[in-house]
Amino acid sequence: MRQLLPFMIGYETYALELVEVQEVVENQKIYPFPGSPEIVAGSINFHGRIIPVVDLVKLLNFPPDKRGQRLIVLTNQRGPVALEVDQVQAVINIETGLDIQMENYTERSYINEVINWHGKMISLFDLDQLQIKLELLCTQAGG
Repeated sequence: MRQLLPFMIGYETYALELVEVQEVVENQKIYPFPGSPEIVAGSINFHGRIIPVVDLVKLLNFPPDKRGQRLIVLTNQRGPVALEVDQVQAVINIETGLDIQMENYTERSYINEVINWHGKMISLFDLDQLQIKLELLCTQAGG
């Protein structure tokens, strides 16, 4: 059994493994982060720590729209990051074996599985690919 936190960007549903999520935050002020890559929307003060906010609309090449109202703060071995999303849905439990493995799907390198949950396709977000992209962009921007 896997626990996932689904979230919406535009009309598409994505999800993260619940163990990767520290907290969901609403209406947090995002401060500009001068010199940061385009996909970094800015930073927030999260319990006394300054953490970057990734604009998933830009990362996934969606047409620009209004800014997401919710942030999903992640915890991983490289430190916290927040993802800006439109909506966060209730946690779901997925039986193992219901996922559809994706191979050679270069258009969506940030997706490592697609899950059919009650007829709804949910793309499981690949945080390792996100981290690689952020490190590359920050290195190119000089830190």
